[in-house]
Amino acid sequence: MGGAAVGGYLLTALPAWTKRGPVSAAASGGLTILWLAARLTAFTWDYLPAAIRLIGISAYFAGLTGVLACHLLSAGVWHRLWAVVATSILGGASILSGPGDGAAIRSTMPLLFSVLIILIGGRAVPAFTRHWLERTGEPAPIKDRPSLSHAAIIAILGACCLDMQEHALAKGILLMLAAALVLVRMRHWRSLETARYPALFMMHVAFMWTPAGLLLLGVASIFPDEIPAPTALHGLTMGAMGTMIPSFMMRAAMTRRGGRLLVSRTMTGAFILVCLSASIRLCVAWLPDLPVDPVALATLCWMAGWGLFLRAYLPALRGPVQRPVLSASPKRRQ
Repeated sequence: MGGAAVGGYLLTALPAWTKRGPVSAAASGGLTILWLAARLTAFTWDYLPAAIRLIGISAYFAGLTGVLACHLLSAGVWHRLWAVVATSILGGASILSGPGDGAAIRSTMPLLFSVLIILIGGRAVPAFTRHWLERTGEPAPIKDRPSLSHAAIIAILGACCLDMQEHALAKGILLMLAAALVLVRMRHWRSLETARYPALFMMHVAFMWTPAGLLLLGVASIFPDEIPAPTALHGLTMGAMGTMIPSFMMRAAMTRRGGRLLVSRTMTGAFILVCLSASIRLCVAWLPDLPVDPVALATLCWMAGWGLFLRAYLPALRGPVQRPVLSASPKRRQ
């Protein structure tokens, strides 16, 4: 799911980076088939030869990396090659974390995705916020310090290299440091003011889940008796990844009016339910006895949230594509 979301965003952003047309339907369709093949490979892992496993599980990220590299290099957009490096790392990690072995690598995958959220969301959220403030005539622009995110990414990658058992304290400190750096960067993003613009406020809330998840995982590393690491990991998976995906994707299906993106009630309900699901799942250990199993309740909220998301997203799958896909700039249909 995370890999599909990363590919979808990067392919959507690629035309804006290269100043060329959108990625061809053949390339998008081919990558979709490769992603489905990877899911089928994981499902039938125990029955496949090693060579087929390797090809099936890695082909999607290899194809995505190839498409990105081809377009970026031909357009000479060197400063965006971080996307090629990122998808290459994810591809390598997907090979090492196959369903059979590689539990240690699998546990680092959410951290690698958190790096991508910081890279992508850390550029998009302040950019959308700055654009909105300019349109509303706000006198003071937001203050941003991307270098804090760069330092946070270094700390996260350092934590990925440490074993949870042997270096729990160091790993926890690095993750908590990364969370603090991201929070300090967000301090001047004027997040509360964006509550007047729900489409943007969703993105701020979703991005906030990343430092929250990193902080929880850091605490779990140092104090495993207080919060188990598998529980804390839901802050990054269900929380950060689970909310960032719809906050970006639903923008393509939002009604555009007067330079604004309008959030429907269905979209609002979907986002709230996904947030609620992650919150319940994180608090399972501290919730009092309830008439219903809290894990089951979190699951129901998760399923209902994504069900509403699908309902809200259907209009984006029919009819002409509105470009730019993720913003409310003047329409161009294609």
